Amino acid sequence: GAKLVYEPLHDPWKIEKDHPLTLACNKSYEESFDKKPDKYDFWDFGTNAVTPVSMGIPTIGFGPGEYKLAHMTNEHCDIDKIKDACKFYTCLINNL
Repeated sequence: GAKLVYEPLHDPWKIEKDHPLTLACNKSYEESFDKKPDKYDFWDFGTNAVTPVSMGIPTIGFGPGEYKLAHMTNEHCDIDKIKDACKFYTCLINNL
């Protein structure tokens, strides 16, 4: 097959550490994993989150697994990581 060179260009966004969504995520993370988040970081890839962000909807990305394995041949994620993410999402719903 042909090789394709892709140069990503996606509008970045950020959310304040004291934003209510950030605080709810932090609380949910602590409740789910019995510890504070290790770090806050920026993704170096694009998601469809640019759509709600462009409409002014506060947005935070969180998901299970290793993003470098996503959307490619042999994509996979450990079941336990998916279960952990579901626990976080449930806590987040309750904390919003």
